[in-house]
Parts: sequence; C-alpha cells; structure tokens
Amino acid sequence: MSTFNEAVEEIKKTKEILEGQPPEIINHPDPKKHQYISFVKSFFRIIAGVSLCFGEFAIAGGLFIVAEVLGVAEELV
Repeated sequence: MSTFNEAVEEIKKTKEILEGQPPEIINHPDPKKHQYISFVKSFFRIIAGVSLCFGEFAIAGGLFIVAEVLGVAEELV
C-alpha cells in the first residue's frame, strides 16, 4: 500500500510543477499538423492493405514502414 501512496504523492508533485510553469514553456502539439499526418498515415495503411489483397507483400511492407515512420513524426509535432 505504501508504494501506491508514494506514487500518488509523486503524481501530485509533478502536477504542481507543471501547473507552476508559464504556458509558453509547456509545448503542446499542433493539432492541425497532427491531424494531417494522421490522415496521410491512414492513407498509407489503406494502400498497404490493398497491396496485401493483391499479394504485393514487398510493397505492403514498405508502405507499412512508411506509415510507422509517419506515426513517429505524428507524435513529435
């Protein structure tokens, strides 16, 4: 039970630190860029799925890799 209470206290301390920061210091993601990258990523996944239906495994694999790279970029915007 003490680890739970310690975790709760740690969360409270972190919350206090974050609430004390000026808004310009906290980096929020750009929702438009996030949405755009998400749509492009979904497009690549859909095309990869269609490629799988036609037995184009190498193309599908490449498209899934591109989609994953876009997923990482999506989280960094």
